[in-house]
Amino acid sequence: MISYSALLQKLNEKGLTKTALAKELGISSRTMAKIGRGEKIADHVLEKIAVFFGCSADELCQTISDNSLLQTLRDEKTSVCPEVCTMNSKYG
Repeated sequence: MISYSALLQKLNEKGLTKTALAKELGISSRTMAKIGRGEKIADHVLEKIAVFFGCSADELCQTISDNSLLQTLRDEKTSVCPEVCTMNSKYG
């Protein structure tokens, strides 16, 4: 599962809805529904959104594991080596 809480926070800060963002960037409603369900979206779409907000794609989402032990290990890995792990975050 993917958490888009940072993306949703940025939308809130700008006073935008997911629908408004979709219209602004030409993103399909299907893709926006995936964000709402916590599903992976295409990398090029996430990059487009990141450019809009002036941040990196990695700042907009986070992989959340259904397995609490794996999630704990993933969180620890990121806190120990944030520069390296951020670059590889899409690979798990």
